[in-house]
Amino acid sequence: MNTLINNLDHLMHSKRTNATQLQDDIGVPQTTTSRILNGTTVNPSDRTLKKYADYFGVSVADLRYNDLTNEENKSLLTPIVNSDNVRVKERRRELISIPIYSVVFCCGDGNKDFGFEEIKGYRDFEEEFFIKAGVRPEDFKLVCAVNDSMAPYINDKDEVGVILSDKELKDGQVYALLLDGDRMFKQVFLEGGGNLRLHSFNDKYPDKIITADNHESLIIIGRQYFRAGH
Repeated sequence: MNTLINNLDHLMHSKRTNATQLQDDIGVPQTTTSRILNGTTVNPSDRTLKKYADYFGVSVADLRYNDLTNEENKSLLTPIVNSDNVRVKERRRELISIPIYSVVFCCGDGNKDFGFEEIKGYRDFEEEFFIKAGVRPEDFKLVCAVNDSMAPYINDKDEVGVILSDKELKDGQVYALLLDGDRMFKQVFLEGGGNLRLHSFNDKYPDKIITADNHESLIIIGRQYFRAGH
């Protein structure tokens, strides 16, 4: 995670709020907050960040560049932690282990089923991770990226989290896909006439256009929500 993501995530946890509540409180769309937190939006505008900064009582510069999780910067968070609408309680954090799969494969002929195999390890997540994402642990899978088509956002062999229950395509979001049996992560754009454009962040890989003629060859595994590099 970069400093901005760490800080925003930390501040939201400190104030016991979430992306949906922030939409009501400061007018920033829930999708905007989610895209910042999952790294889809890598450089949000100062205008957007000022809404967060004013709400949490910090400066835009602090939000972008200062590690607010660091003990030396705890004084910046005092007004948040001491506010009346925050309930700070001590408890043992439950860790949930999610397997990391090396392979996603198509399971049959002429259907949209898929499966996972070859577990290479496990990654532990705190329970709050799933609460914030609004997803059950059983609907969240970790898979390995297989090339650099989405670099530098997703690199070869990165561990990437996918929400299986979130298959409804939203313009500009990144999804795990199977296309003609090939697994891939692509940014999906909804085009006119019901067409889809599958975009790679790496310019070496041309966009793929999905039309009504080849739509059946596309399987949507789920929306990308997390990534971890090596």
